Amino acid sequence: MSERKVITVGSLVRHRTLEALGIVVEHTMYDGNWGGYRVKFNKPVKTGVTKDLETLFDRADRWVLVS
Repeated sequence: MSERKVITVGSLVRHRTLEALGIVVEHTMYDGNWGGYRVKFNKPVKTGVTKDLETLFDRADRWVLVS
């Protein structure tokens, strides 16, 4: 049986929309079912109107575990 991988503080993740990589620095639960992560990006994100974005807090389903 394989062990399920979960995103925790310190995990390397990728944002599904921005395609940016970063490290999870904070986790918050809104209620028993929904939560989100604050991520510090490896390098500033410059996508579309976004310029020099260093950290982002977004809901949990927008992040994918890389390692």
